[in-house]
Amino acid sequence: MFSRLLHWVARHTPLRIKGVLRSLVTPRLEHLPDVPELFRWYYVLVQHPDVERRPGGWLYKGKFYPDYLMMGGASHAIFPVALRFCQGTGVDIGAGFWPLPGAMAVDEYRGPGKGKTIADFPDQSLDYIFSSHCLEHIGAWEAALCEWVRKLKPGGVLFLYLPHPSCELWHPGSPFVGDGHQWIPNPDVVKQALQRCGCVIEAFDDGPDAMQSFYVCGRKQA
Repeated sequence: MFSRLLHWVARHTPLRIKGVLRSLVTPRLEHLPDVPELFRWYYVLVQHPDVERRPGGWLYKGKFYPDYLMMGGASHAIFPVALRFCQGTGVDIGAGFWPLPGAMAVDEYRGPGKGKTIADFPDQSLDYIFSSHCLEHIGAWEAALCEWVRKLKPGGVLFLYLPHPSCELWHPGSPFVGDGHQWIPNPDVVKQALQRCGCVIEAFDDGPDAMQSFYVCGRKQA
């Protein structure tokens, strides 16, 4: 009723007042259906006391982080390298909306692989597993890593792309990830875990790269 009254008044009001009235009945951008998540996050972050908005990004704990780090699709930065190792039949765990080209997407929550899990695949059935910015979301991450290795054929590849420990915006509890990240990946720790799960380290880059990330590629021993 109030909304209809405002519209009636707007039709009979000078133009200089119509803009004010329109703002009362038009929802904010972040409240519109299907709005990109980035818009909602902007309003959360810009009001956070530990975060300062700067042109093109955010200042957090004295370090500037560009907007592209929060746009999703970090995996695109590593695709050219990963595709040198990820050949044959494989999956992208935690693919979201950006699966590795040629891989079957696996993601519990979103994207073309929504609802699929690695448990859907038999042991020793895959030539490779690729995963970008996913393992840090798993509390029992080493057990998950060993499960992934079990899905590989002997000689299969597990390629991991993970947030670098120096990038504090991705640390558990930060305003950017909250409790979404369960631990802080470290290149040496990840390499050692892969070895304990039965892999040899094929290649790695301790980073950080332009996406504030690092990669480790392990090959399952025969």
